[in-house]
Amino acid sequence: MTLFPVITGQTGQDPIFEGAADFDLELLESRALDRNILELIYRPTLH
Repeated sequence: MTLFPVITGQTGQDPIFEGAADFDLELLESRALDRNILELIYRPTLH
């Protein structure tokens, strides 16, 4: 699986955050909680 995280408020086809700006998400840290769950912590930055 590959993730390309971005918050699409303005340009998404079906925006979840309608009216918000577009954001990129910078990965700050990740850790394995168990064999099936990975925690990803991001910081939003304006696109």
